[in-house]
Amino acid sequence: MLKYNEFIINESLAYYIKKIWILDNLSNPLPENNRTIVPNGCFNIAFIAGQGAIVYIDQKPLRLNQGIYFCGQATQSVIVDILPATKVNMVQLFPWAISMFTNYDMRLCKRKIIPLKNINEEFEIEASSLNTFDENQILAYLYNQFTDFLFKNEHTLLLYKACISIINSHGGVSIKKLSEQLGCSTRYLQKLFLQYVGLTPKEFSIIIKLRNAIDLLAYPSSKANSSLTQLAMDSDFYDQAHFINTFKTIVRTLPGKFIPSEFLLANKKIN
Repeated sequence: MLKYNEFIINESLAYYIKKIWILDNLSNPLPENNRTIVPNGCFNIAFIAGQGAIVYIDQKPLRLNQGIYFCGQATQSVIVDILPATKVNMVQLFPWAISMFTNYDMRLCKRKIIPLKNINEEFEIEASSLNTFDENQILAYLYNQFTDFLFKNEHTLLLYKACISIINSHGGVSIKKLSEQLGCSTRYLQKLFLQYVGLTPKEFSIIIKLRNAIDLLAYPSSKANSSLTQLAMDSDFYDQAHFINTFKTIVRTLPGKFIPSEFLLANKKIN
């Protein structure tokens, strides 16, 4: 059976890395099939050890053998099969951190998983010597060396402020109001997001808004109103129909048929 685990990153890297999350199928003689990952607006570096995994993006299978990969922004749920005797250690990067990690155009990574060397060859070369089965070794490497591969970028602070504002509002802040708060035009903000996040601010906001709705479904409070109308309102959607349509488009199922156990969701304390 697939084991899921998470490590919270300590303060020294908390600005760049959200967490490490682990998919462990080492002791399973069978593949763990059809596990669904919902986009959350972050990037991931995947350290794959063992037989590998098959990822279905836009319903097309992509075989990932042992190695290190960069996962660009997803705009819809991704299906993954974890093969037997395989462990995948995922380093989840905040969206603004990419502006310090690479000059690669993130629009070219949208809905794609590519070798990490295409994004940051120096990091890939150094990390290739790691035992990718061992998450503690990967974690130690990040603490000791991750900041060595970062560089100053004049856009990082603005991207950070924009992303944090969207995240803290659960996707509810308007892009026009956000641009005014940041002292830039909506056109300039969109240009930065496309280059470094791979999404428009509106696309990013919708993903954050939807993940908030998923959290409310997966971890409902005892006092929560279970109606879809209330859920749509609590998640700042225009109306129930808009919420259902967005949910179906991104998650690939209706909110009324959403079964949390079929998805690879973050632990409640982290998400």
